[in-house]
Amino acid sequence: MSMRYKLSATQDDLDLDLCLFSGQVFRWEKPAPDVWLGVDGPNWYLVRRNGDAEYEIEGNAPTEAFTSLLRLDLDMNKARAEIARLGPELAPVMEGLPGFRMMRPSSAHETLFCFLCTANNHLSRIGQMVRKLGAYGEPLAEVGGCCLTVFPSLERIAELSEEELRGAGFGYRGRSIPMVARAILQKPADWLESLRAQPYEIVHQELTRLHSIGPKLADCIALYGLGKLEAAPIDTHLWQAICRQYKPEWGAKALTDARYKEGSKLMRERFGDWTGLAHLFLYFDNQRRA
Repeated sequence: MSMRYKLSATQDDLDLDLCLFSGQVFRWEKPAPDVWLGVDGPNWYLVRRNGDAEYEIEGNAPTEAFTSLLRLDLDMNKARAEIARLGPELAPVMEGLPGFRMMRPSSAHETLFCFLCTANNHLSRIGQMVRKLGAYGEPLAEVGGCCLTVFPSLERIAELSEEELRGAGFGYRGRSIPMVARAILQKPADWLESLRAQPYEIVHQELTRLHSIGPKLADCIALYGLGKLEAAPIDTHLWQAICRQYKPEWGAKALTDARYKEGSKLMRERFGDWTGLAHLFLYFDNQRRA
């Protein structure tokens, strides 16, 4: 059974294209102008924009779930002001990205396996892989001719063979995805969710013990899947931004494990609890420059 509700938000406060297609979440599509369709954990949403400041949402989850997903409970004007106080150099970057918000996915499990598809990859191919992986899940709803599914369980992912996934275009990830699922199944049943209550340092350490999850993927999962706002995933774009803004002497140097730690520490020392959001502005600004 679906429900409908409306939401008021200006384009300056909520830019759904920026939020949904910037590499934070991967189970959304835009079937028509001003229409967005997607899945978050057990929830599905069909969003339509009416005019400049009103959205109509249809789905199986209440307004509180949609508000949480988009962090509409966070006053972005205050957040941006605090980030600009800590790092004045980010003020023009943030001004150029109105309506950009950090997502809060509801499922750590889904987030982890979606980000496993991102290693050495680009957004369009990541989206294709996530759709293929998501199709192994149970049906959730039929919306506009699209069959939406919940994300497959650990047990279902663990059953997948490397050959099947490689044949579906997953490349070397065809081995790592089911391997990670099997490893998590060997842990206590609530292991992943229990990490939400742990400090960032422990979360990062625990995640990097899993096969094929390095520092950057661990930070992505910690930030988006487990709400650790101190995380600063450093990929090529953020590395270039850090070098340009803070460490020009690093400009011609490769991103080693040691420099990853130093860059991550630099971001946390400068932005504290706002590190994750500051990282997002720097990352996307540099992506647009590329």
